[in-house]
Amino acid sequence: MIKIHIGLKGTGKTKNLINDVNGALALEKGNVVCITEGNRLMHDIDRKVRMINTEQFDIKNFDMFTGLLCGIIAQDFDVTHIFIDSVFKSVPDESMANIDTLIEAIEKLEAQFNTSFTLMVSADAAEATELVKKYMA
Repeated sequence: MIKIHIGLKGTGKTKNLINDVNGALALEKGNVVCITEGNRLMHDIDRKVRMINTEQFDIKNFDMFTGLLCGIIAQDFDVTHIFIDSVFKSVPDESMANIDTLIEAIEKLEAQFNTSFTLMVSADAAEATELVKKYMA
């Protein structure tokens, strides 16, 4: 399953993410991962969730970010859901113009490893590509 929450800053995406991540612990049979830029969610997310701070890595593009996702899955095949907060904060050099590259990579990972993904994208929904619209929640 792939879900994308898209909206401008201040539309409640992060609050929804926190609720979804914490709720996933009760529903998922495997491990839950939350990727975010910085430690700002550390106190809001249950400690059983594996938190990954992208500030620790110099992620320049979606290819590098996909490599991070592959590494997470390779390290723990029991990961059943990866939540990604503010995609463009984790990969600041990318934009909506290139997001289909990331979505296509996530589709492959989801199919191959049966891992669900939920992404938060800070952008105007009017900018969504057809591929993004396919997964908008």
